[in-house]
Amino acid sequence: MGKPGSLSSQTRVAILLHGGLLGEHGKTGLGLLRYGPFPVVAVIDREQAGGSLVHLTGIAKAIPIVASVAEALAYRPEVLVIGIAPSGGQLPQAWREELRQALQAGLSLVNGLHTPLAEDPQLRQWLQPGAWIWDIRREPPNLSVGKALARTLPCKRVLTVGTDMSVGKMSASLELHRASLRRGLRSRFLATGQTGILISGEGIPLDAVRVD
Repeated sequence: MGKPGSLSSQTRVAILLHGGLLGEHGKTGLGLLRYGPFPVVAVIDREQAGGSLVHLTGIAKAIPIVASVAEALAYRPEVLVIGIAPSGGQLPQAWREELRQALQAGLSLVNGLHTPLAEDPQLRQWLQPGAWIWDIRREPPNLSVGKALARTLPCKRVLTVGTDMSVGKMSASLELHRASLRRGLRSRFLATGQTGILISGEGIPLDAVRVD
């Protein structure tokens, strides 16, 4: 499977999203469904199982919605992504059984919550050879104090900010990026949160960095 974070455009992904398709905490899963570069083979939401992703969300993709990880395994996912972003970033205790099923079946796990999982003894016990757990919200090593070097760059930069989470900062940035590419402009999206890092493959989760 590779090392943590080694998602490619061919990696088959299932998204764990109980209550998130129509709830207020599903921004990570919905962001991946809209902008993710890899194939999502199943969405796991027991509240909307059997429903149409298009009718429920307006996302024009024919992806099955199933009730459990056990049902999602029939679609041969390689990686399970935790697709909710609840306030406080804690893993719902009821989801551990779903993680057990996924890990024991050989899937790798992508975790965008604040709760670290890669060193969890129980999860590591279930992890199969070659699989991995990627905690996205980890402070990168060897960061230095900011020096405002971006102001010296010759390119134009657009910063999206908001006074709360889940207000569309990343979505607006990605839409601007796509529009720029369509116009033939050189453009790049710089991710600062867990969903953007998953979509672009790199970035720094700013809410996991100690600030001074």
